Amino acid sequence: MKEDTRVWDATAANRTMYETKDDPRILYTDIEEDLSFKPDMFIDCRHTPFEDKSKHHIFFDPPHGWGRKKDGAIFSTPNREVSNEKWPKYWRRAHPRYYGIDKYANKEELTDFIEGALKEFYRVLADDGILMVKWSEAGYPIKELRGAMVDWLILFDIPMRSVHEQAKQCYWIVAMKNLNPPPKPNMEQQKINRLFTP
Repeated sequence: MKEDTRVWDATAANRTMYETKDDPRILYTDIEEDLSFKPDMFIDCRHTPFEDKSKHHIFFDPPHGWGRKKDGAIFSTPNREVSNEKWPKYWRRAHPRYYGIDKYANKEELTDFIEGALKEFYRVLADDGILMVKWSEAGYPIKELRGAMVDWLILFDIPMRSVHEQAKQCYWIVAMKNLNPPPKPNMEQQKINRLFTP
């Protein structure tokens, strides 16, 4: 079955970033049921049926913003027919670019989603595997996202050029699992230290 493939796109949407839209070696998943280009599996990438260390490469292109209504804007509309009907000026044969910005009400909800996904990726990814995270600074700067990747060894990030003058900077972050992470701070002890430090 395709779910046994070693390459996983965790938030595939309408696969608009791909030149080859359907490769048998890639498992495409998403949670949005109204996509024009249906995923191989409808799953929440924070809670998956995959075995530990069963994927060798993970693509993650999460929403970069929040608080929009589904079908209320061109980039929050997953279905081509609906998009063409609502915005005939931008009518297209291709599947729409759907960014999932309707999924989370605020920054806190989006951050919780990203942190939950990163935790599951750490479980599912092989120790020598690669995680690639696509990020746009439309919501918050890349340094905040990098700050959430405490269990990951970030190898480098790749800035992407945009054809739109007003577009926010986009990046691909390339990372591996940090197999020897530094000890996490004891939050309770930090609170006590703050209370009793003059």
